[in-house]
Amino acid sequence: MKRLCLFLFFILMLGIDKTWGQYGTGFTGNGYYRVRNLATNRYIYVTDNKDYYDMTRDIEDFQAIQLWKDANRYISDPGSVIYIEKKNSENFDLQAQGTGVHSLTGYYVGVTESAGTYTVSASVTKAGIQVTKYLSDTEQSSSDQGTIGTSGKLNYRKWIVDKIETNHATNYFGIRPTIEADGKFYQPFYAAFPFKVSNPNMHVYYINIVEDKYATMKEIKGEVPAGTPVIIECVSTNPAENRIELLNSSPAEVKGNLLGGVYFCNGNRPAASVDAYTAFDADKMRVLSVVDGQLIITNNADDRLSEIKVVDYSTYEIKKIKCIPANTCYLKSDFDTPAEIPVFVDGQVPDGISNISAEHKSISEGVYSLCGTRLRTANDLQDLPAGLYIVNGKKVMLP
Repeated sequence: MKRLCLFLFFILMLGIDKTWGQYGTGFTGNGYYRVRNLATNRYIYVTDNKDYYDMTRDIEDFQAIQLWKDANRYISDPGSVIYIEKKNSENFDLQAQGTGVHSLTGYYVGVTESAGTYTVSASVTKAGIQVTKYLSDTEQSSSDQGTIGTSGKLNYRKWIVDKIETNHATNYFGIRPTIEADGKFYQPFYAAFPFKVSNPNMHVYYINIVEDKYATMKEIKGEVPAGTPVIIECVSTNPAENRIELLNSSPAEVKGNLLGGVYFCNGNRPAASVDAYTAFDADKMRVLSVVDGQLIITNNADDRLSEIKVVDYSTYEIKKIKCIPANTCYLKSDFDTPAEIPVFVDGQVPDGISNISAEHKSISEGVYSLCGTRLRTANDLQDLPAGLYIVNGKKVMLP
């Protein structure tokens, strides 16, 4: 087995010091780029860090890479962001989603330029014979989704690089919030690149305190380190108004962050590829949600999770698994963490929080199983079987 998939993938995203004219910016220096196919205009996405190539049987697995045409997707998807670093006149390294060509293969890579675009090739030795393969978009329909492979011809082998720029009309990065609470918009976010917000009305937080009755978010002012799970407060639901600037260098790690992050949620993988997704564990995880306009963290919010189908190839059984969505974050918790508690900005916790107003009492009130399922809306244990329950965020043993 060889890690040919990502090896080939990262090769295609190189730009040599040439002007691409109508095709795109080309490589203009170390920085962040998006890559699209010349024939189909579908963009490359890194959707997990697994790949597979068996030289003896010539079996390829390119499911770690997906191709999509939808501009609404790439604007807000960290999987479309590739950092290109020029090592010398012939060699480049590329990183995406917490991995990179050199870290995976030990190689730096080069490309062949042709008429302003690039043909991507890599050679392997099979039975003593050197075989050259060309990475391509193998789907020749007009579909939004394409398939990476090595059988494409002509322009399906050619790729274009566009530099991501904060003020660009279309090739920028913007946050698309999925949560609205009390008239504000939020998005859990996790990406491999450092950044800072471009709009002064945006704010970036991490969770620093979790108590029995509330949790607090502390603001990160200025630059956000690479690989930092955060909650971003946006100004609207429009990514163009929530732009962030991607940074070439990262500041020091944020201390005291109780959030964990997930890069991938890819169900198109063998069951053994556990790094391709992170299954939700109601005992150890809480996700950001909202109840009655109040921002909360909870272990009972299926609408904030992704459901994927995973094939166990040992039995060919298809399993449905609830997972943390790609490029989002969650609160790392334990049995003592309440099932649901409100979240406030640090320093803005209301007075008398221990006696939460009636409209918010339902957030923590009730009886839950250890997996987070609400069994009773009131704190009534009558007629329940013996066992351990969570009542108002506290463990209770019923004999």
